[in-house]
Formats: sequence, structure tokens, C-alpha cells
Amino acid sequence: MLRIMNALRPISDLIPVIALVLLAGCQEAASSNYQSARLEGEVTVDGQPIEDGTVQFVPANLADGPITQATIMKGRYVANKVPLGKVTAILHANPPAPPAQITSDYQTPKTVGIPNRYKTGFPIEVKENKADQDFPMSSKESGSKSPNTKQRS
Repeated sequence: MLRIMNALRPISDLIPVIALVLLAGCQEAASSNYQSARLEGEVTVDGQPIEDGTVQFVPANLADGPITQATIMKGRYVANKVPLGKVTAILHANPPAPPAQITSDYQTPKTVGIPNRYKTGFPIEVKENKADQDFPMSSKESGSKSPNTKQRS
């Protein structure tokens, strides 16, 4: 009898892990049923595009939906399934990758980064799909911190 119980012990140790995995799967299924919108737009500093980076959309209330992320490429992003409601858009610019081989005359390319005052994000309200949810930033202190949502021509 003791031998059987010892043989079953590794299985009984897995029961809490299996329960957590099943619970996480249910949580994921529940959070996939949220109202969302598709956002896209430009990300610029002083009119110059952010070449490479990410934009994260963090709902004010995580019960409204999950955090979503989109890639910024050449100053543009497209984000699918952004939760509706109050959201903070947090922007991040990636530094350029160094060349495979650096020569003595190599100069670091000039890049556009996110100014410090924007690093806490842009509060926005997501109501519907929007093709012009731009994030124009200024490197000057007097610049506005609200995203531009006017129609582009």
C-alpha cells in the first residue's frame, strides 16, 4: 500500500499546477470577450517619425480588456483589439541596431526618441475604430501632451 501511495505522490503534486493552468485558460477565454476597436496612426517627435518601437494600450480598468501592444514601424502603427473606454497609450522607441561590423569612421545615426514627459503615456478614450489616432510629440517643453485626432488629408 505504501508503495502505491509513493508512486501516486508525483501525480498528486501536479494537481495544483493543473488547476492553475485550467483556471488561467478560463480567465483568457473570459477576457477575449471584450468590446474593442482598431486604432492606427502616426507617432512623431517634432514631425519626425519614430522609426521603430511599440505602443501599449493599457485600460484604466483591466476588467475592460487586456493590455494590447502594436509595433511602430517608420512612424506608423496599427493596433487591433484595443479595449473600449479610457486607455493610456504608452510609447517606446527602440534604438537602432548597430551595424554587423563597426569601422573606425562609424558615427552613431541620429535617432528620434520619446521625450521624457511623454513616457507616462497619453490618456485617450477609445470609442470606435479610428484610422487617425496620432501621437505627435514635441521635444520642446511647451508642446502639448494630448494626442492629435484630426483627420489627415
